[in-house]
Amino acid sequence: MPEEADRRALVWMNALSVSRPDYRIVHEEQLLAKRHAETSDFVSVVVEPRWPGGSSMEVYGRQDLSIHSLSDGFVESPYLRSWRVTDALQALRDKPNHAKIKAQTTALAKKLGGIEELRATIVVGFANPLTEEDVERISSRVPDVALLSPPRSDSRLPISWDYSGYCNARGFDDCNPDIRTSLTSGFRKWVSLLDSDDANALQSFDLNLSELRNSARQGLWYGAVYNAHIELVAELAADPRVSVILVGQVALGQ
Repeated sequence: MPEEADRRALVWMNALSVSRPDYRIVHEEQLLAKRHAETSDFVSVVVEPRWPGGSSMEVYGRQDLSIHSLSDGFVESPYLRSWRVTDALQALRDKPNHAKIKAQTTALAKKLGGIEELRATIVVGFANPLTEEDVERISSRVPDVALLSPPRSDSRLPISWDYSGYCNARGFDDCNPDIRTSLTSGFRKWVSLLDSDDANALQSFDLNLSELRNSARQGLWYGAVYNAHIELVAELAADPRVSVILVGQVALGQ
């Protein structure tokens, strides 16, 4: 595949992931051979709702999709519908009701806590932006997604970054020890590879290069998403740095 098309895969796939923390872009190395066998006009992606549970679980709503090239550097991004985790992320913008939502979520988790092996997609908003080191002090559980901006205007979701699970599936060496253990560092690495020629492609995903660079420079977390047992809700809610917490989805799993 031509180098230019490789760059498109790097920009397009990650832009989709960054703009939609309610979904998981399946960065699997076995997909690379298929992707690299295609023309530069489109890139294949596998997308699934950010469903709770282990990697071996069947995920409902998994889709084989593609991102298509348009004129002037713009692309056609696949349509992803809103669902419960989307709604949980949008609720982060409802600051006047954060305390009420937090109390309701804590009460719900307490009721569900007796169900063995119940896992949840947990969305957390912080009272003030935190460094990654501060987030790690809230719980020993590592977040699955960093929310690196507040919810944005026009109902756009927060800028985000998650773990790929595979070393080279994001278009750069995601297993580099300098970035592997840090979601902030992974995001910064990706942003550092972007330039002004990517602006129209990024705009296709409701992303702005200046906005991304600002988030990378600050390196602050406005919230996080956890895939964990439901009991984690009580631990997270007890920390005063957590202003709001929501359960986006639950499922039985390991």
